[in-house]
Amino acid sequence: MGVEGGRLSDGVWAVGDVTAVMPFTHVAMYQARIVADTILGKPRTATYRGIPRVIFCDPEIAAVGLTRAQADEERLRTAYVELDLARSISRPGLYEQDPQGRMGLLADRSRGVLLGAWAVAPLAGEWIHQAALAIRAEIPISTLLDQVAQFPTYSEAYVVALERLDLD
Repeated sequence: MGVEGGRLSDGVWAVGDVTAVMPFTHVAMYQARIVADTILGKPRTATYRGIPRVIFCDPEIAAVGLTRAQADEERLRTAYVELDLARSISRPGLYEQDPQGRMGLLADRSRGVLLGAWAVAPLAGEWIHQAALAIRAEIPISTLLDQVAQFPTYSEAYVVALERLDLD
């Protein structure tokens, strides 16, 4: 249909699954906000870069942005890093008896921004938003490297992963 949470024709709007754009509840809610604002005279355009995808299982699986295969199809110069969370961060969870999980980051070497991220770990659906915002706003990796991650959390892994990205 190609409708991005917007007008189909005069007086007819579409949101959610009918748009055939990322059939997630959180995307439909985003589209509804855009449509409501537009109807109220504050036009906005939907942007789907940086929308997280989450599978709520144990542990959670979360991803955002491009995969390595998609970046290769676009012929982007990329850097990739993957971490074993239990080995890479000092104490990944406050209540974790047996810390587990993996995460990966994909960056654009030319522009110095994140393109994609994924995690399989406890609460990955919560902490994927850090990468989602970075991808959506195209925050430079140099700025991301200057962040201070709270301790002890899985979010610390972003800083560790960013430090290990080879952007040269």
